[in-house]
Amino acid sequence: MSKQFEAITIPKWGIEMTHGRIVDWKYAEGDVIEAGVELVEIETDKIVNSFEARVAGTLARIVVPEGDELPVGALIGVIARDPYHPDELDAFIAAHRAEPPAGTVPAESSLIGDPPTAAAPQALFKISPALSRKLARAGIEPSTVTGSGPGGRILKEDVDRAIAAGQAAPAMPGLIAEEVRLPAAQQAVAKRLMQAQGSVPLFHLQYRLEMAEALEQFRTAHPGISGSINILLMQGLAAALQEMPELNLTYDGAVARSVGSGNIGVAVARTDNAVAAPVIAAVEVQTAEELAGSLHAAIERARSGRLNPDDQSPAAIAISNLGGFGVTTFTAMVTPPQVMVLSVGALQRVPVWDDSTRQFVPREVLDVTLGCDHRVVNGAQGAALLQRLGRFMQRP
Repeated sequence: MSKQFEAITIPKWGIEMTHGRIVDWKYAEGDVIEAGVELVEIETDKIVNSFEARVAGTLARIVVPEGDELPVGALIGVIARDPYHPDELDAFIAAHRAEPPAGTVPAESSLIGDPPTAAAPQALFKISPALSRKLARAGIEPSTVTGSGPGGRILKEDVDRAIAAGQAAPAMPGLIAEEVRLPAAQQAVAKRLMQAQGSVPLFHLQYRLEMAEALEQFRTAHPGISGSINILLMQGLAAALQEMPELNLTYDGAVARSVGSGNIGVAVARTDNAVAAPVIAAVEVQTAEELAGSLHAAIERARSGRLNPDDQSPAAIAISNLGGFGVTTFTAMVTPPQVMVLSVGALQRVPVWDDSTRQFVPREVLDVTLGCDHRVVNGAQGAALLQRLGRFMQRP
């Protein structure tokens, strides 16, 4: 490879990382950059990390636009150390793409049965994948569009101009007009859940929590804090795990590791429909106000897809709360290496038999379901954890 150019590729930030999605380019093509600056944000299946420029120079080409996902080692951009000719840059990109990352195949060959033609490499670096898909949705062949960029590269303006000129073929009714690619995080979660479904022996325990006393005390002591149910559940689970450290473990299928503190995960639906589960660390030492702040900040980071390494602390259990949607009971999936998940339904006011008065009385209750990995947690242990959680709600 030429020393004149520096390839920007998807880095490998962990053993399990196989792909990365481009979230945000911090500079535009043609910008002069210094070594060490944050050049691009890349999302893995867990977090969003900033990739720093290794050398100083000019950002000569952004090969992959924001939103696209590629395997580790794939070319996403090029830095030029010295002045260059567009043909030299195109040749560098073509040469780099001729050596795909190990274990991968070109995107075209994985989607199309016909072998690539001799012109395929040229098409790859003359137009970005995102613009190529935009033209395809409009029914326009890239070969019919004249590129105004360096070396004849097709730019966004060229694509918009071609579509506006009325070259688009009319869409056929009843056909799907657009390919939808799941976010990298959603694909990773789906893969882990499929593995768990086939290899983790799960069982579920349903339990009814009486919440009236806990909610009344909480709302009286902390009138300005919202999210009382989640905070109470987190405090109750942290307290229960402190009493049952034999359950406060993670398990990767081979080794069980003690978590130690009361770390609790919280399932959050992201804006791109993926589900993230940031972990709130050391719940047992936080005040209600501190816990509310930690929870709010983690949820906001999760929704925007910007979790940080601290959000990935180990945890034995996560909470999945669908009560806000009116769901009363459900069973969430345990996501290894966590060994438990608490599915939380809606707060309900129901008649409960009172032995002291010998009649039914209205009570505020919460139906929860504890999912357990039977390799680590047995039925009696899961039931004991729920009992402790129930007692906490009686004496928060």
